[in-house]
Amino acid sequence: MTNSSRSSLHPKQSRLPPVAAIQRLWRRLAGYTFVWQFATVFAVVSLVVVAFTGFGLSRFLGQSIKDGEIDDAVAEVRQHVATPIAGRLAVQGSLAPMTDDQYAQFNAFVQEDIIPTGRSRLRLWRWDGVLLYSSDSSAQIGQEFPASDELEAARQGRAVSRVDDASDLVGTTGFGPQSFFHAYVPLSLDDSSGVQAVLEVEQSYLPIHDRIQRGETKIYIGVAGAMGFLYAVLSTVVMRGSRTVSKQRRQLVLHTQEMRRSHDSLLQMLCAALDLRDQATKGHSLRVARLAVAVAEQMDLSEEQLTHLEQAAMLHDLSKMGLSDVVLGKTGPLDEDEWEEIQKHPEMGYQIVRDIPFLQRAGEIILHHHERFDGGGYPQGLMGEEIPLGARIFAVVDAYDAMTADRPYRRAGSHASAVREIKRNSGTQFDTRAVEAFLAANTKGLIRDKTPAKNGEPAVELVSTAPAEAEAEAEAEESHV
Repeated sequence: MTNSSRSSLHPKQSRLPPVAAIQRLWRRLAGYTFVWQFATVFAVVSLVVVAFTGFGLSRFLGQSIKDGEIDDAVAEVRQHVATPIAGRLAVQGSLAPMTDDQYAQFNAFVQEDIIPTGRSRLRLWRWDGVLLYSSDSSAQIGQEFPASDELEAARQGRAVSRVDDASDLVGTTGFGPQSFFHAYVPLSLDDSSGVQAVLEVEQSYLPIHDRIQRGETKIYIGVAGAMGFLYAVLSTVVMRGSRTVSKQRRQLVLHTQEMRRSHDSLLQMLCAALDLRDQATKGHSLRVARLAVAVAEQMDLSEEQLTHLEQAAMLHDLSKMGLSDVVLGKTGPLDEDEWEEIQKHPEMGYQIVRDIPFLQRAGEIILHHHERFDGGGYPQGLMGEEIPLGARIFAVVDAYDAMTADRPYRRAGSHASAVREIKRNSGTQFDTRAVEAFLAANTKGLIRDKTPAKNGEPAVELVSTAPAEAEAEAEAEESHV
């Protein structure tokens, strides 16, 4: 049953217990906002993923740009500096430390043809670490120095480079535009020989730095644009899909609500037909449905359990359609055959609804609503926790309504006497937990029906004079459904 139909059965219960209210709120949020929650989570997660991917790709491409520019700078040194120097040394024909005249001639060549091309310093090392030439000083020519890592790599035949922020021989690492770029290029004076010397060229890092920055800027702009476009496309696809799914979900919800209203209408129609069949218990099904929900809500049952219990309460006497008028309207005690026919009605009701998918759980309650907590009920003689919880709750409210409503064989008893009888039979006929929930609902004013008695007559209080007589009265209530 829907919430609207339940509220019409039980208008006084305006608020659910905290647990049930939280469960209902969570189901609504999870049901109606799931699609947009997914879209929002996807948007955030994809934004983070795209941002990190773009950042990583930019760093990778930026490093590639930097490595490429440095390699180009080394290649330029090899072509425009190393080749002329190697030709000059080949003409000289010796790698011995230069004499003053040789140094003066070589230095004039360097200062006129090499330094003006953007190089700030040039050094020439023999393969064994002896300094053959230095453009800024001749004092150390002919001395041997410990080989740096770059010099050692060049002696092995590899052109390498480094960037530092000092002008001494070794220097410290630096990468700003004011740093210096050092290229180490191996030299061979003829094709048959291996590495015979190493040329060290120092120049400003600023031109290389500027080219790297321009390349990185283009990379960052391009990657940012590509990632932004990709994110926009993904977001558009997901949002359109979300709107489609949301629309379909709303249509499904509306269809489901319409189906539930149809189910509710069917149940109410069956109750109305039952009232026409048995005028003596007219309104009984709707009353016990209201009472069952009121009691069950004190036990914090789920929305689904409340629905099944309410359905069972409205349909529990459906099998009366197949009972004879003699049995239904009899004012005296039932004979053995009549009593046997009465005891079949829970199974008959179960047989009617068991093949209807949305009433299968309610059918279990219908089947066991006349079981007793002490095992003395029917049709299967279940006891204690073997009896479904919904059936244990329903047994209490069914007995209460039977005691407080007019029947062909007796007049209605009072609310107070019915409550006393239920308390007295707690733990025997009724489940103790169900009785406690019933009493809690009664304390809150949810049990007593405020509808005036017929013809304005007050209800007659049911008097229990002795335990044996009270048990007989309870048996009589059960014997008349």
